[in-house]
Amino acid sequence: MDPLGSVIVETGRCIFSFFFTSIATVIKLQHNTGRLRKEFEKLEDRKNGIEEDVRLAETEGKCATEQVKGWIRKVEEIEQEVQPMLEKADRLAVQGCGPCCNILPRYRLCRRMAKKQLEVQQLISSCCFDNVVTDKKSPVRAVEKQQGPSLAGQREAEEMIEKLMELLKGDENKRIAVWGMGGVGKTTLVRNLNNELESSSLMESIDIVIWITVSKDLDLKKVQSQIAKRLNLELDPNEVIEERAKMLLKRLMMKKFLLILDDVWEHIDLDIVGVPQTDDQANRKILLTTRSLDVCRAMMTDEEIKLDVLKQEAAWNLFAQNTGDVVEVPSINPLARAVAKECGGLPLALKTVGKSMRNKRRIELWKHALHHLQHSDPHVKHIEDEVYRRLKLSYDSLPSKILQSCFLFCSLYPENYSIRTDELIQSWIADRLINEHQPLEDCFNDGIALIETLKDSCLLEQGDCAGTVKLHDVVRDVAIWISTKQGSEKPCASILFTNITKPPKQFSGFSELTVILLVGNPINKIHDNLFAGLRKLRVLNLSQSHIVTLPPSLSQLQELRALLLRDCCYLEKLPSLGALRKLLVMDLSGTRLRELPNGTSKLKKLQELHLSRTHHLETIEAGTISGLQSLELLDMSFSAYKWDTRCNVDYGKASFNEILTLDRLSIVKLRLDKVDSVTLDSAWLMKLREFNIQISPGSCDSNHLATQHDEKRAILRGVDLMGIKGLNGLLDTASALDLVICGGISALSELSISHRLSSLQSVKSLSISKCDCITSLISGDNISGTILPNLEHLSLNRLENLGAILGGMVPRKGCLKWLKTIEVVDCKKLRALISFALLQQVKNLEQIKVKNCSKMKYIIGGQVSAEMIPKLRVIELSDLPMLKTICSRLPAWPALEMIEVRNCPMLTKLPFATSYGVVATLKEIRGELQWWNRLIYSNDEIKSSLQQRFQPLKPLR
Repeated sequence: MDPLGSVIVETGRCIFSFFFTSIATVIKLQHNTGRLRKEFEKLEDRKNGIEEDVRLAETEGKCATEQVKGWIRKVEEIEQEVQPMLEKADRLAVQGCGPCCNILPRYRLCRRMAKKQLEVQQLISSCCFDNVVTDKKSPVRAVEKQQGPSLAGQREAEEMIEKLMELLKGDENKRIAVWGMGGVGKTTLVRNLNNELESSSLMESIDIVIWITVSKDLDLKKVQSQIAKRLNLELDPNEVIEERAKMLLKRLMMKKFLLILDDVWEHIDLDIVGVPQTDDQANRKILLTTRSLDVCRAMMTDEEIKLDVLKQEAAWNLFAQNTGDVVEVPSINPLARAVAKECGGLPLALKTVGKSMRNKRRIELWKHALHHLQHSDPHVKHIEDEVYRRLKLSYDSLPSKILQSCFLFCSLYPENYSIRTDELIQSWIADRLINEHQPLEDCFNDGIALIETLKDSCLLEQGDCAGTVKLHDVVRDVAIWISTKQGSEKPCASILFTNITKPPKQFSGFSELTVILLVGNPINKIHDNLFAGLRKLRVLNLSQSHIVTLPPSLSQLQELRALLLRDCCYLEKLPSLGALRKLLVMDLSGTRLRELPNGTSKLKKLQELHLSRTHHLETIEAGTISGLQSLELLDMSFSAYKWDTRCNVDYGKASFNEILTLDRLSIVKLRLDKVDSVTLDSAWLMKLREFNIQISPGSCDSNHLATQHDEKRAILRGVDLMGIKGLNGLLDTASALDLVICGGISALSELSISHRLSSLQSVKSLSISKCDCITSLISGDNISGTILPNLEHLSLNRLENLGAILGGMVPRKGCLKWLKTIEVVDCKKLRALISFALLQQVKNLEQIKVKNCSKMKYIIGGQVSAEMIPKLRVIELSDLPMLKTICSRLPAWPALEMIEVRNCPMLTKLPFATSYGVVATLKEIRGELQWWNRLIYSNDEIKSSLQQRFQPLKPLR
């Protein structure tokens, strides 16, 4: 072959070899790429499976083993190498193997892929682990002990803990709140509860107790982190709250838990936090502590337990525990007890003050401490920081400046003083804390709302009697401290019950005064210039003082809104009031005034006029009442003023017709000698929101029930019920009717007939006392329709001749059908309370009280069934010497909760036929131990069931 041919042949051979090698390399690369991709996908599947196992384990507080973590790191490293290889192989595959392709890179890539394939296979084969995960930390304890003082040996606290335990055991209580004022011991109580749970049978139904301290500045992420920490669950601090909540929810759904939220100040949305909220979770409970009842409402708690301050003995024991043995020194003990008393039973104050006085043996130091505590001065060591500032948080949390001002206003009243709520609201209106430019009812409602908010925040509490409120002693000290620190925006002077006889001659330098309270002082004279210069005074309260008159300078108080002179029992005369054009409230109740002051008719803005118990009031000039066109409340109950129309017109006195001209009038309380000369028509009475009208010839006696809010009460005292005229309108509209020492009828049903009334259908409360003519409440013989169809409360007292409540033929159905409570006292001839006929009517009866009925033999007659008394809850019996039975025995009482028996010696059996009848609803039986020991039982099961519910009564002195 010639040289040229050889070259051509050799060139062809090389070209063929190149193409063959290229094709082989491409084929091998594709093969290696496919094998590597397949093995890599297996590795990724293994990795994903292991990571999912780890994630699930982390929700249980576990984590990956070090071996697994190392394997995952190697996989992640090889991922960084393999992924680019596969991507490059895919690009080369697209280019193909044409004459321009570069074989060398393909070759190198092919060899690298073969090597990585072996590494991937080795990782796959090495992923068979004995344990993928391990415990992250020590195992989660069911209960974590909380540090704090023990309450062991403190009976009241131990009883409260026991009560909380019982509530937590019940399926119906999923959310429970312990609430009360700051420093009362809520956290300490619940800490002790938490610590006792570890050994409690309650833990049989709970996996874990989670304690969370919430505090004032709510941080939901912080709450989540505390829960997660308790569960050994890691949450990413940078992750959004919703994602964190998902992880918490997933973990908590696997648990039966008790979540304790301590120191809650506002509503916590537990859904946002990640706490399960479904209704069927009987074993997922929440217990919270808070100072605010509003928080309980917002959290929709099922049970709210209020923690009150300690009683005297427990308070002293806690104080003595913190002071040490020094309090037993005879010379120090009385002072120590006085200091402890100043703490008002508040554990925080008792401990703080007690520690500050620990082992101090100098009497001077104890006198010093007592003096400063009595004068609301936080001079005692630590009391400002540890008590006052902590209690001030409740003040700071009030939702408005108005509420804060209302709270501080209450501190003007003396320590432990029960403030009348109506007087407080009047003062708030006068001091512009409540909008005065609205109807009186709206003002009153606003005031009640403010009071309830303060009570719900534990800054006010119920007073010693109905219709009053008061400040806890320490809370009052805090209010005074706040006012002193802030400086008073509304200067006030308060000198109450301090036994001063002479007030200052003038409030020099106090021209900005808005409020003066000089209540309860034996002041008998006010200096002529006392009110001079007090141009901004809005509230003047001299109630319960001994003043006889007020000086003419009173007329200078042209900004005055409230003039309160209640129970100034020596007050006989007032100067002209015509200049007090902005006056809204004037209270002259219980004074000796014989006539209303001159200028009263000019008080065009006056909304409230209180003249109750003005037993000497004889003169109200004609035109005075009719001039008060803004008047909404007129209280002249038990006043001696006579409203006789004809006589008053003749002598230039105000007549009853003037009252009828007052278009804004909504509340009327007054006494009338008779009704034949005044107009008490239904239309006018229906327009009133509330009234208390007493018909009592020649009597100003005030001994009867007070009118309830929005109640229309009629009192007939010493009248002939058959002969009196003009009662129709009053009896048609009254919701409460009191009959006292009345005559003329033998049954109330006769009143309906004689006055042609429509069944007394408006009456919901009926009280009859000392009416000797009454032999039965209702006589079915002389009525054809229903009577008292809406009566709810019945009281019968000292009816000497009452023989039956329902006499004669049974009236048609509907009579007394809504009766809820019946109370009978001193009815000597009554042998049975409820006859079988009456029982058919009173199926809504809830409460029975019977006392001192000497011939009473049984309470309910006939064969009684559970269907006849489905709502009866309470039976109270006392001083019934002839009583032999309550009623026939029942297998079960549908609603009965309590029975109390006192001085009923012949009652030897209780009306229970089975032990189930006891267990079903009965909570308590109270009685004398001697009586209890004489009871006869049908069987031992009933005896045992009753014994568990018996509470012995202390003998009456």
